[in-house]
Amino acid sequence: MHRSQIINHISQKKSFTKYLEIGVRNPDDCFNSINIELKDGVDPGFENPNNPVKYPYTSDDFFQRLENGLLDKSPDFKWDLIFVDGLHLSYQVEREVLNSLNHLSEDGVIVLHDCDPFMWKDNYTRLIEDYWGQFWNGTVWKTIYKLKATRTDLNICTLNTDEGVGLIKRGSQKLIPFDNPYFEYKVFQKNRVRDLNLIPVEELDSWIMS
Repeated sequence: MHRSQIINHISQKKSFTKYLEIGVRNPDDCFNSINIELKDGVDPGFENPNNPVKYPYTSDDFFQRLENGLLDKSPDFKWDLIFVDGLHLSYQVEREVLNSLNHLSEDGVIVLHDCDPFMWKDNYTRLIEDYWGQFWNGTVWKTIYKLKATRTDLNICTLNTDEGVGLIKRGSQKLIPFDNPYFEYKVFQKNRVRDLNLIPVEELDSWIMS
């Protein structure tokens, strides 16, 4: 199941009306397929200088501008669905998730792509100059694992499809052991189902309504 299908399904199921995509790159990959009343896109244009996003900034710059009243939206504006698919490095993904939580409606959902790398070579941290245009999941999984181990106020799962589609909403969850403090892929590989709360797509509706 493609990430755009998942986003549209959640939107329809919850009657959401406001969508933000962080890291649009090629709008045909996902953005253009989202059926929702209000769509906003954020992308600095490093990979696609002609990307017709509304907000041509890095996500850090975007949220800073938003919260300082420098955009065309109120500093406390909130979206129902936020798709995080920008720079796939864990420290950046974590910042984007935390910033997104500050601008997520009460019943909203954050969606992340590339949470379940299949091979070690697809997940390690590369130099920015080295990964443009290449297949690469990055280290998104580290953010999911950390939040599963530290945040009792969230409800997190990862759908076992499309390289791992992570879902985050407010709620509650039982913390998993933080037993991989150095974020080693070989340790994660043994515990990926637990660390990502990996579930089949068939359980999506159950998670949405939980």
